[in-house]
Amino acid sequence: MTTVTAPRRRRRGWVVVIVVVAVLAALVVAAEFAARAIVPQVVRSQLIENLGLPADQAIDVEIPGLVLPQLAVGSIAQMSVSADDVDVEGISGDVRVDIQDAPVRGGDWSSARAVVVLDEDQVRTILSRVDGFPVDAFRLAPPEVALDTELNLFGAAIPLGVRLSAAAEDGDLVLSPTTFRLGDVDVSADALREQVGPLVGSFAQSWPVCLAQYLPRALTLTGVVVEERGVVATFEIDSAILRDETAQQPGSCSDAS
Repeated sequence: MTTVTAPRRRRRGWVVVIVVVAVLAALVVAAEFAARAIVPQVVRSQLIENLGLPADQAIDVEIPGLVLPQLAVGSIAQMSVSADDVDVEGISGDVRVDIQDAPVRGGDWSSARAVVVLDEDQVRTILSRVDGFPVDAFRLAPPEVALDTELNLFGAAIPLGVRLSAAAEDGDLVLSPTTFRLGDVDVSADALREQVGPLVGSFAQSWPVCLAQYLPRALTLTGVVVEERGVVATFEIDSAILRDETAQQPGSCSDAS
């Protein structure tokens, strides 16, 4: 009697291979899920520790694509970090940071940008610390900001409205008058300066507003726009913030000037 065993052994071998592949795939998937859970927690804890944020600060970390291969090569191609109501020096704002090529084991990223949104109340708080700024007259009027007050001319109180553009200049937020409304008449800032400049006083001047003192020194203001949600400020971030304690500390107005 003849016994045929080779086909059974081959079938058994394929079964073993399939089982091994399935187990390895399951391990890879499990490792990916673990990495995707652990990496955001590590990023969050580092931010809280290095920037002195509250321990219960809610921080969302997003990493597109598979995490494990990026960890293996030592660089995360894209990472987004966002947090609402981040409080620094008594000023609260919503922050989003987008990082390109974030290093895993030391080094520099290729670029990083932060967008900070300050609502009207927070902007008013900042402006209240600017010497001489008429903060009680301030309000947002996208795409500009506005001052609504009165101008005393020859004993008469005339309603004065001022529109100011917002821009980033040499690391400062600068508010510059663009148009004036005297009573019911609209006048350009240049025309008003020429005609009654001394009478409107400080309303005709530009106002530099230092934001550096509220943010880590590694951040440099590069852009400002005024939207319905508030003043939206864009900052470039030096990767020195990853390792230099000085870069992690709030800056000063002398840094921006």
